[in-house]
Amino acid sequence: MTKKITTALIASSTLLTVNLVADSLATAFSEGKVSGELKSQYFQKESNNSETTSIWTNGGNLSYETGSFYGLTGGVTFQVASTTAEDLDELPSAYDGDQNVSGAVLSQAYLTYTRKNTTAKIGRQYISTPLIAGSGSRIFKESFEAYTVTNTDLPDTKIMAGLVTKFQGRTDGNEGAPKFNKLGDGVYTIYATNNSVKDLSLTGQYVKATDMTTDDKDITIYYLNGSYDFGAFKLGAQYYGSDDDNTTDTGYYINNRDGYLYALNASTSIGNLSLGASYSEVSDNGGVSAYNLGNGADYIYTWSWMYGGVYDADTTAYSINGAYKFTDKLSANFIHATWEIGNSGKSRETDVIVDYKFTNELSARLLYAKLNDNAGFGKYKSRLYLSYKF
Repeated sequence: MTKKITTALIASSTLLTVNLVADSLATAFSEGKVSGELKSQYFQKESNNSETTSIWTNGGNLSYETGSFYGLTGGVTFQVASTTAEDLDELPSAYDGDQNVSGAVLSQAYLTYTRKNTTAKIGRQYISTPLIAGSGSRIFKESFEAYTVTNTDLPDTKIMAGLVTKFQGRTDGNEGAPKFNKLGDGVYTIYATNNSVKDLSLTGQYVKATDMTTDDKDITIYYLNGSYDFGAFKLGAQYYGSDDDNTTDTGYYINNRDGYLYALNASTSIGNLSLGASYSEVSDNGGVSAYNLGNGADYIYTWSWMYGGVYDADTTAYSINGAYKFTDKLSANFIHATWEIGNSGKSRETDVIVDYKFTNELSARLLYAKLNDNAGFGKYKSRLYLSYKF
């Protein structure tokens, strides 16, 4: 009799446990959240030879994230795009690297586990840090395949450690959807923020990118940022440093990246008006690496919308910017940046950005950039973004 009762109790407990787990798992999925975005983007530009090209691309993304199951959650994001119209007769490959794209990609597919103040995340995921960040300014948002751990045990402090193994860009370079490509032997990083001192914000990041170049070189990058809010105005300072003894690299940044830079920023707000001014300087004998770790990893104060930051050796740059909020729906931004690389002459970019919010879900952005540069970027670029989020 005792044996029968014991067997019955074990069976009942097992069934109850299975039912509880099943119910919890079902609840996790039923409490999951679906979100997404529909995008329409029209780009146009004029080259230094007065050749005009344009492209109209439409697409969107759909995301799903489960509720918590004993601290475990999962999520996916699917992106799709199609080139609707184009005028590329003068420069057929003008947008191959960023916007001439049709296809689909699974940009996020991750699992996270949270216990107390620590969260581990594995799989394809969006990352946004000063030195590793995916840009969302094109029809496809950039993503990474990575392992990250984030902890907030220390007061007013967040620490993240990670290993990034693959990167998904904007296109495959041949009018197709981007793929996840291997990042050398891996990119290791530690990132930290601290706000324990009133009005003072501190950020630091270390990156070690292994075997990232054709001749098996490693790249080490350092980043420090501090800003203090005085109330009437805010002051900020940045430092970048990189160690890369490869002097034969080709591509966007063609110089030895064994160097450092510093940047300063001052900003203030008066009612609906915001104003700022920035200055940056790169060491004479070596540039700074901003190496293939996402086009969103461009946090230099003297950044401009089209050209981005300039990290080549012996570069001096400054910028001024302003923003005004006319209404809750309408706002405008202005950026003017000037930079000079050695004795190559000054290059300039002036950006005007107008944002309009039709509803909480539907918004538009118009961007116009006038360029006067020595790098062949062209005379002007304009973009129209439409976005509907749900």
